[in-house]
Amino acid sequence: MSKIKDVEIFLPVFRQENPQYDSSFILKYRGRVVARVITDDGVEGYGMTFADPVAEYIQKILKEEIVGKDPLAFEDIWNAMYTQIRSSGRKGVALMGMSAIDIAIWDIRGKILGQPIYKLLGGVNRLIPAYASVGFLSMPEDTVLEKSLEYVEDGYSMLKIKVGYDLGQNLRADYRRVERVRRAVGDDIHIIVDANGIYDAATAVRFARMLETLDVSLFEEPTHADDIAGLARVRAMTGVPIAAGENEYTKYGCRDLLCADAVDVLQFDITRAGGFTEMTKIIALSQAFNKKIAPHFWPQFSAHLLSAAQNGLYLEVFPTPKGVREGENIITNQPPVVKGQYEIPDGPGLGLDFDYSYLSRYKAPNY
Repeated sequence: MSKIKDVEIFLPVFRQENPQYDSSFILKYRGRVVARVITDDGVEGYGMTFADPVAEYIQKILKEEIVGKDPLAFEDIWNAMYTQIRSSGRKGVALMGMSAIDIAIWDIRGKILGQPIYKLLGGVNRLIPAYASVGFLSMPEDTVLEKSLEYVEDGYSMLKIKVGYDLGQNLRADYRRVERVRRAVGDDIHIIVDANGIYDAATAVRFARMLETLDVSLFEEPTHADDIAGLARVRAMTGVPIAAGENEYTKYGCRDLLCADAVDVLQFDITRAGGFTEMTKIIALSQAFNKKIAPHFWPQFSAHLLSAAQNGLYLEVFPTPKGVREGENIITNQPPVVKGQYEIPDGPGLGLDFDYSYLSRYKAPNY
């Protein structure tokens, strides 16, 4: 019987010369935290997430809980990790570390069983619709227009525009940013508006009603992630569908959003919420409440989930310049998005080839 022998962490993370920002956050670094889980018979699996502190947390807290375990016993491994983090953080870095490991374990599981993860989940469809995130709030409006038209020409039928000028105090500027894109791309393109949690509930209601005139398909994170009551108030007072969940964690966070009737679309992030093991439960809950799900980012992981999710909508992608593939130094066969469709690789596990020779140059220190 195969056993987990080791966990390696890599930090290809780089400080940006010109940091990007949204309404409430400055992205000072780019890159990924990569976890490599290895079995004693040579099978390896990879998972990723954000945030440098994850590396230390995995090595000090989580690694001991998984080494020596059967990689096919994913529920047992998940529960062992979750029990261990009870006193040190049931959200944030703790869950991000768990998520990266769980993704790697599912990668191993698929390789042992000789099946892609989407098939292990019961999925069939390999082509998953995707929307293009046009850019951070730091992207000038003229560039947003240029990129929007470029992505529509490339085949995207849905775009996401970030808003929240002046810490959410300039609704006219926010409206103009969206209106210019709507006028440029026409009425047939779906538009998502993302406030990144910057508004209070009253302001979010005002802006949501302004957005109704632009036929916006989704209003994402109008209020702070912890203001579930405010989010529910916004949803009750506008006809624009409300989305949230990327900054929430586990099935318990999903339960709270659903029981508050605060969302129309759930956007949980597989690299934060608990990996494949927990995302399957989140999807089941969303189906029980008859809600849609559109996972935040990470199309290379989330596509497997949406293949099997009856209530799944679409993936989020950040298109890269033509001729360049996002993360190509980490993943050598990263699938491109063609005419707004992401094609899941058909190889076992994630179906992705991680470049170990590149990653080994960024191996995390032993903490």
